[in-house]
Amino acid sequence: MSEDRPACYIQRIGTAVPEQAIETAEALRLLREGCPTRRSEKLLERIIRLTGVERRHLAALAWQGGPNSLYRPSREQPRGPGMGARTAMFDQVAGALVLRALSAFPAGELAEVRTLVTASCTHASSPGLERPIFSHTPVPASVDRWNLGFMGCSAALAAVRLVRRMTGQAGPSLILACELSSLHFQYTEKIDQMTANLLFSDGAAAMLLSSRPARARVVACRSLGLPAAAEQMVWFAGDHGLELILSQELPATLAAHLPAAVETLLSESKLGFRDVDHWLVHPGGPQILDVVDKCLGLKDDALRLSREVLRTHGNMSSPTILFILDAFLKTSAAGRVMAIAFGPGLTIEMMLLEVRTER
Repeated sequence: MSEDRPACYIQRIGTAVPEQAIETAEALRLLREGCPTRRSEKLLERIIRLTGVERRHLAALAWQGGPNSLYRPSREQPRGPGMGARTAMFDQVAGALVLRALSAFPAGELAEVRTLVTASCTHASSPGLERPIFSHTPVPASVDRWNLGFMGCSAALAAVRLVRRMTGQAGPSLILACELSSLHFQYTEKIDQMTANLLFSDGAAAMLLSSRPARARVVACRSLGLPAAAEQMVWFAGDHGLELILSQELPATLAAHLPAAVETLLSESKLGFRDVDHWLVHPGGPQILDVVDKCLGLKDDALRLSREVLRTHGNMSSPTILFILDAFLKTSAAGRVMAIAFGPGLTIEMMLLEVRTER
C-alpha cells in the first residue's frame, strides 16, 4: 500500500542546451579523430546509423580546433584528455548552462525555494552545481541541500521521489540536473563505449515542485534495483574520464523486469496498464525504447516524444526525462502519465502523474 503523503505538484520546468550543436555526419568526422585504429573507424560508421540521433548539443565543441582543444587526434593524445582536464572544463561550462535553465523561473519563485536537489553523473568536484545557483539566483543559501551523484539517467526521477517525501514540510523544492557528457568521450575500440560517444550529449533542466495545486500532480514514485544485473550498466571514473559499460544483455533484462515493476506501482494506486494514457520513457537508445514498447505492449507511437527528444538532442542522461516531460506539458494532452528512466546498478525509476487540461 502507498503511504499518504502531502500533495506534490509540478509548478515549472526550465531547460537549456549548449549553443554549439552538431549534425550526425559532422559528429562522425570529428569522432574519427579519436579512433585509434581503422577497425574502430569502421565500427563507428556502423554504429552511428543505428543511434536514432540526428543532432546533439555538445559543450566540447567550443574548445575544438585551437591550441587549447580538449580533444586532439589520437596520434597526439592516445587516450584522450586526463580526468583533471575534463573536470576543470565542467567547472568552466556548467554554471552558464545551469543559469540558462533557471532563467524561465521568476525571481520570486526561486526566493521561496526551501529544498535544493542537484543531480549529475558527469561532474567530479565540489562545490558543484549549487555554486552558480547560490551566487547568481535568489535561491537562499540556507535551503536544505541534497546532491544525487552518479545515479545516471534515472537521477531526475529519483530527485522527484526524494522531494515528494518532503513536500508540505519544507516548502517549494527545486531540482536541477546538469550533464556534460561530451567532456567524457573516450578514445576506444569498445563497442559499448563507442555507442555512448555517439548517443550521449549535454543539457540541463530544472523543475520546481510544491504543494500548491497546479496542472500536473505527482501521484506516486517507485524505484526498483536489480542488483543481480548490476554489472550490466556501470559508470566509473577512469584516468581519462568517466567510462561507461553497457552489457548486450541489458535490453533483455529490462524486458524481463519492467512490466512487473510498473504493475506494482500502478496497483498501489489501484490502477492497471489500461489506466495510463501517456508514456514518457528515457531514451537510453532506440533499442531500449523498442524493448519498452514491446514488453509493455504500448500502442503505436506511444513513445513519440521520447524518440523525438533522442533524435533532436541525443541522450543527455539525467535531464533528458525532464526535457520529455516539458515537451509533454507544452501540449494540450491530459490524463495519467507514466515516466520511466533507468540508471546504473541496475535501477528502474518510475513516476506516475495526473495531468489535467489547461483552464
